[in-house]
Amino acid sequence: MSLLSRYIFQRHARMLLLIMSLGVGLYLLTELVEKVDIFIDNGAGLWLIIQYFGCRLPSMIAQILPAVFLLATVITLCFMGHSRELTALHAGGVSFASIAVVLVFCGAFWGAVQFSCSQFIGVQGEHYADYLWQEQVRKRDPSRRSISDVWFMENGWTVSVKQLAHNGTGTGFRAFHVREGTTDVDVIVRAPDVSAGREGWVAKDAVRTMPETYRTDTLGHLELPIHQDPEVFFAISAVNVQQLPLWQLGGIIRQLSAAGSNVEGLRTVWHGKIAYAVSLMVMALLGAALVSWNSNIYIAVSASMAGTFLMYALTMFGESMGQRGALPPLAAAWGPDILLLFLSALRLYLVSVRR
Repeated sequence: MSLLSRYIFQRHARMLLLIMSLGVGLYLLTELVEKVDIFIDNGAGLWLIIQYFGCRLPSMIAQILPAVFLLATVITLCFMGHSRELTALHAGGVSFASIAVVLVFCGAFWGAVQFSCSQFIGVQGEHYADYLWQEQVRKRDPSRRSISDVWFMENGWTVSVKQLAHNGTGTGFRAFHVREGTTDVDVIVRAPDVSAGREGWVAKDAVRTMPETYRTDTLGHLELPIHQDPEVFFAISAVNVQQLPLWQLGGIIRQLSAAGSNVEGLRTVWHGKIAYAVSLMVMALLGAALVSWNSNIYIAVSASMAGTFLMYALTMFGESMGQRGALPPLAAAWGPDILLLFLSALRLYLVSVRR
């Protein structure tokens, strides 16, 4: 690493950590104000509160890091311009594009930090924080959780469960089997109760109907060749998919896709996790482009806040369109990065041509 690269990285890192501290402090203060009444009403002690917010800290950092990075980039460049350092660098033959490249490498480093916080440390922290919130603060029993209207497909069976409990038992079971290679339904199974086990799903007091022969049998227990893990559905319904690590979300996508579920929204989230980390490199170019347009710190900071709002708005819009199927997952997740990258690179190119 050259002397210039180390200098820019160190200045940028100091500014980023300062802004990060302020941002995390405001984030924690807002969360504390919203939940302090719940903590007090449930008799939560100070150590429990510290544990809860300490576990949530990595995910908070991962969430606000792109905005913090852009703000740190703009302020660092404005300070360098105010102290005539940029002028000296230009006089020495160092172009503004070269400085932007150094900042992109800074973005790659902090992007790796963001990815680590969101996919490794933050995941474990959020899980433990959820445990503290649900069981230690709210005093809720997780084994009593249930979800409604579960549908999936497996081994030619189309299955619906009206109410599925966390322990694998369900009510209102319906299953239809389609003969391989055709669209004909050859078996219909209805049961008031069902349980999911390792050997397969077992319908209790089941009524099995053969439509072709109009034969109906009443069976006390009917084992079905269905091995779908109920935990998959609870992972999607009870947990924010943004909190799932990349590899776990990928496994759930494969399982649900094999079960016939629509996974376009989950694919969008999967790509979005990577795109969000890569966005820090885009923010480096965006910050450089904004300062090349106007180096006044007040105007540049205001423009960076507008750029942050635009980035988050485009990300939310793309995710919404991806979940609805209006956009392919790749376009929905990577569209904001590509758009801002194009605009920033175009601005920096025009600046380099003029100079």
